[in-house]
Amino acid sequence: MIAGPHAASYLARFGAEVIKLDPATPLYDSWNTVIYGMSQGRGKKSILADIKSEHGRKVFEDLVKSVDVIFWNAPDSQIRRMGLDAESLRKLNPEAIFCKLDCFSGVQRGVRTDYIGYDDLVQATTGIMLRFGGAMDRPEEHAHVGTIDVMCGFGGALAVAASLYQKHRFGRIGRGRTSLSSNSGLLQIPFAYDFRGRGLFDEPSGPEVNGYDPLSRFYSTASGVYILLSAYEADLPRFRAVEGLEDLPNVPAEERAAFLAGAFQSHPATEWIARLRSADIGCALCNNIDELRSENMREPDGSPGTERGSYSFSQYADHPSGHEVIQLDPYAVRPERGRVFALPPTEKFGASTRMVLAELGYSDGAIERMLKSGQISESWSGEYLPS
Repeated sequence: MIAGPHAASYLARFGAEVIKLDPATPLYDSWNTVIYGMSQGRGKKSILADIKSEHGRKVFEDLVKSVDVIFWNAPDSQIRRMGLDAESLRKLNPEAIFCKLDCFSGVQRGVRTDYIGYDDLVQATTGIMLRFGGAMDRPEEHAHVGTIDVMCGFGGALAVAASLYQKHRFGRIGRGRTSLSSNSGLLQIPFAYDFRGRGLFDEPSGPEVNGYDPLSRFYSTASGVYILLSAYEADLPRFRAVEGLEDLPNVPAEERAAFLAGAFQSHPATEWIARLRSADIGCALCNNIDELRSENMREPDGSPGTERGSYSFSQYADHPSGHEVIQLDPYAVRPERGRVFALPPTEKFGASTRMVLAELGYSDGAIERMLKSGQISESWSGEYLPS
């Protein structure tokens, strides 16, 4: 629902034409699929086909023959059954780059390689729930909306970008791969390696922790609003230019947290943000999601929103779902040279079935016959979302 769709969605922001293929009838929780799809399906064409059926398989193979890149969200065992292993895919489309995302695979096979799974399972098995909860008797999930899923999607997009460069530069056809567990390992590298001079493995953990160290943590202010200070040891001289914090560089390291906690209580959060930023010190105001939306809302205008800072929300009065929908503009990466595109809202599942089949060369009569067979579909439901 998140990792694979996010990977292709990420490439769509850079101009890729994306077709997403789902079953003719839902095989799993269609409510969650549709809701998450409102974010990850933007700019994609949606076609519904049962790829295990006669007509659906033919359409599937025709699609495989017509594209440059294939994302597949499944373990190796399913990939072989679908005929997307390297040898079988080479017969259908020898030029296609293939990227696989799954839950537990890695560079080498392991006991869980072919297990299916999702974000929560990986957080539990790789230690993130322990680290976030702070102890073995109180494991806690790190966010609920796919922390590792989204990271894995970005990893898949990066794998395809590297494969496209490899193909362009050397003519080699790559098969990129990533997984939730491999990204979970990547995320925890700072906590996993010992080296000469390293301190104890006692990194902050648990819900009561305010941050990593006195220079990188949350502080309450006189207005009752928290700010996040994000500075490094090398930034200490900059504090001499911050009114009220000029003495921080002279404060012993073990006393910095108490000094800053007291100082930040002298002025409201907005005042501290202005002072710190004027000295080029990283900081952020800790607003809740409602405040962030109200301060950064805009009407969709066809632009990606990259010039608007960290947050940009678009309010779609005529969303395809039939509802007024507010969505975060997903353009956190701002390339210096590459162009980022504003994507239209996610269409209803199956809305592009006829168009995609026509583009593949199927006649109107053939399309009607396939739709009547039930092996191809234009919709999962009467409505996009309940009215």
